[in-house]
Amino acid sequence: MSNQHPKQSGVTRRQMLGWLGAAPAAAMLPWDPVSAQASSGTLRVRLGSDVGNLDPAKIFAIENQTVAGHIYNGLVKYDQKTNKIVPDLASSWEITPDGTVFTFKLRDGVKFHKGYGQLTSDDVKFSLDRILDPATASPYRGQLSAIKSVEAVDPLTVRITTNGPAAGLLHKLCAFNQGWIVSRKAVTEIGDKYAMQPIGTGPFVFDKWTPGSETRVIANKEYFEGAPKVNDVIFRVIKDETAAAIALEKREIDIFFAMQQPEIIARLSKAKGITMMDRLANNTINLVLNTTVKPLDDVRVRRAMAHAMNRKALIDGFFKGTKGEANTVLTPAFVEFTDDVMKYPYDPAKAKALLKEAGLEKGFKFTLTSVGLSPYDKIPVPLAEDLKEVGIDTTVQVLERAAYGQARAKGDVQSCITGLVGPPDPDSPLVSLYSTKSFPPGLNTSRYDKVDDLLAKASRTLDDKARIAVYHEILRKTAEDQPVIPIYQDRLFMAHTDAVQGLVQNSLFTVNTYGVTFKG
Repeated sequence: MSNQHPKQSGVTRRQMLGWLGAAPAAAMLPWDPVSAQASSGTLRVRLGSDVGNLDPAKIFAIENQTVAGHIYNGLVKYDQKTNKIVPDLASSWEITPDGTVFTFKLRDGVKFHKGYGQLTSDDVKFSLDRILDPATASPYRGQLSAIKSVEAVDPLTVRITTNGPAAGLLHKLCAFNQGWIVSRKAVTEIGDKYAMQPIGTGPFVFDKWTPGSETRVIANKEYFEGAPKVNDVIFRVIKDETAAAIALEKREIDIFFAMQQPEIIARLSKAKGITMMDRLANNTINLVLNTTVKPLDDVRVRRAMAHAMNRKALIDGFFKGTKGEANTVLTPAFVEFTDDVMKYPYDPAKAKALLKEAGLEKGFKFTLTSVGLSPYDKIPVPLAEDLKEVGIDTTVQVLERAAYGQARAKGDVQSCITGLVGPPDPDSPLVSLYSTKSFPPGLNTSRYDKVDDLLAKASRTLDDKARIAVYHEILRKTAEDQPVIPIYQDRLFMAHTDAVQGLVQNSLFTVNTYGVTFKG
C-alpha cells in the first residue's frame, strides 16, 4: 500500500493513501469521568464568544468549531503543520482512476464517548447523509453536494460514490465540521438536545457548558491515538481582547488565539513569558453584496462600491499593517491563487462616475450588516464613511452572533461582512460564496449564479495544472462581477504562556490542544 501524501493543492487522485499504525481496539466500557482523567493539569483557552451549538451539521462560528474539534474526528484530517491530508478514522482509502468512487477502511475498535458503542460504517453513512438531507438544513450541504451515495459495505468499510469526478472530495471531508462523524445512536436518542450534548470519538469528551461563561472537555483516556497529555480543557469566554490579554499576562488563561487588535498583538509580543505565533491565514474578510436587490443587481454599482472603499487605509491605520491587501477571496496561501484579476484601487472619482453611469448620481441608501465580534463590529465604520463620501447613504447594522446567523440564513440582508475560513483546497470557499448550491441557508448570501459551470468543471478536473487554470478563470470572473468585495487578507496571531509546550498553529483559525503538554 502506498504511503504517498497529497500535495497541498489537492489529492493525487489516482493513488491510494494508507496508514498502518492504527491503535489496537480497547474493550468497551461505560464512560467514567474519573477514569478518563489524564496525568496533567487544566488548560485554559480564551474564546471570543460563547458556544451554543456543537452539532457538526449546524456549527457555524469558529468558537464552536474549535471546541467541537476536540470532540470529533473525520475520516481524514489535515496535518496541522503541513496541511497534508492524513488518516483519521479511516486507516486507508482507495480512489478509482476516474475520481468517482472513494472506498475507506475504518480503524477497528474506535469507540464513541460515554458508552455509545463502537464506530461503524453505518455511523459514517448516517453522518454524511444527515448533512446532505435538506430536512437537516445544514449550511454545509453544498460542500458535500458532489456525493451521490454513501454505502456501508461492511462494518469497517465505507464507499462514497460521487456524481462525477470529485477532485476535492477529500478536502471537503477534512474541512471543519461537515466531515465529522457522529453516532447514529447518540443523535437519535438525545434528539433536540444533541447540539449541547455532543458525542464523538475525539481526544476529549464533552463535560459541561456554562452559558456565557465556559465550556469544559475532559481527556479521553481511551483515545485511539493515545490519551491527551492534559487533564481537561476549559474554553473561557472573554469577549474583550484587552481583558483577554490581561488574563493571559496574569496566567488566568493559557492560550489566546484568533486575536485581531494590533495593539494587543504588539503588547503580547513584548510580554515576558509569552510566545506570539503568526501565520498567513487561508481566508479573506469580505463585503458580500446581495445581487438580487436593487441597485446592487447592477455590476456598475458593485464596482463603484469597490472603488469607493479605502481598504489600504483600513489595513495601514486600523490594523497597523497586520493584514494584507486582497483582490480575490483566495490568499497566496493557496497554490491556485492569482492576482491577475480586475482590481479596484481606491478612486472616489471613478466610483462617482460609475454611479452616474448607473443612473444613481444622487446615490442610494445602503445597509452594511456585520456581526458583533471584534474586529467585524468595527471595520464597517470606516467603510461606511468611505461609501458616504461618494453619495451612498450607509447605515451600519451590527447584530449579535445568533441574529447575524439567522439573517444570513434567511438570505434577505442587503449585505454582510464575512470572514470565510476555508481549507487549503479552494473549492470550499469558492463554493460557499459563489455556488447556487450554497444559497441561503448556505453562505452564498450574494445569491451570485454566474460560475456554477466553472465550479463543476474544477471539481471534475483531475489534473492539478488544468484544475488551477479553471480556478484562475473563476477568480477573474468573480473579480469582474464583484458580488463579493475582498477587504483584506487575514493573518493568524496566537499567544500562549511558556508553560504551554507543543502547540501547533494551523491555518484555519481554530486551535487544537491535543498533543499539548502543560507545566501549569
